[in-house]
Amino acid sequence: MRERKKKAGGKIRYDVCHLSGRAAVKTVMTGAGLGIFAAWICYHSILALPVAAAIAWWYVSSGKKQQIIRQKNLLNYHFRDFLASLHTAMLAGYSLENSVKTAASDLEKLYGSEDMLVRELKNIVREMNYQIPVEKLFSDLGMRSGVEDIRTFSEVITVAKRTGGNMGQVLQNTWQTLGEKIDTRREIDTMLTSRRYEQKIMSLMPAGIILYLSVSFDGFMDVLYGNAAGAAVMTGCLAVYLSALWLGRKMMDIRV
Repeated sequence: MRERKKKAGGKIRYDVCHLSGRAAVKTVMTGAGLGIFAAWICYHSILALPVAAAIAWWYVSSGKKQQIIRQKNLLNYHFRDFLASLHTAMLAGYSLENSVKTAASDLEKLYGSEDMLVRELKNIVREMNYQIPVEKLFSDLGMRSGVEDIRTFSEVITVAKRTGGNMGQVLQNTWQTLGEKIDTRREIDTMLTSRRYEQKIMSLMPAGIILYLSVSFDGFMDVLYGNAAGAAVMTGCLAVYLSALWLGRKMMDIRV
């Protein structure tokens, strides 16, 4: 999915997602289709169009949030590899600035020049050549990305440079701590992948059952349509279904 992200000071913000062009049309059309389908399944009435619009809005909003989470996770995972390369360069005796340049080059070889973090590191290296402090550049990246580990890294190197601490030892401790944290998050995401897939399948089951009963048993579901009592029952069922869907996603959202 291609997306446009708001820019602050000419730089990309990764905690904001704005779909554009074909991606926006596809997402809106999919949301509208799901909304209309849900309204037809539950009410069989054109009067349920506001329900369809609400479901479409929820789908688009949820899609944006999921896209933000995916891009932040990708930044986070690739940042772990950057830290490993940075730590290796520091052990070789490079300064922090030269280590950043070396690690940025290593990451580009690993993920390519179009990777989000690689592009950011290129900008950081370019701005370092204009004598902008490296800790300030990583602090800016941490704020724009919304990734806690990048913010933590920027705070650590800021304190280390101000206090004159052993930068190599500080970065080694930081790499070990953040690396273990990111690895744990990645393992959890890997374990939950199959569960998320199962959840998506299960979320389709209620609609599938109603559709099956409506098609296979002519008139069996008619008692639920065209009257206030049936509309109330279907509204309650829809509310329970959406609540269960929201709860399932919250249960899968495990933070480390």
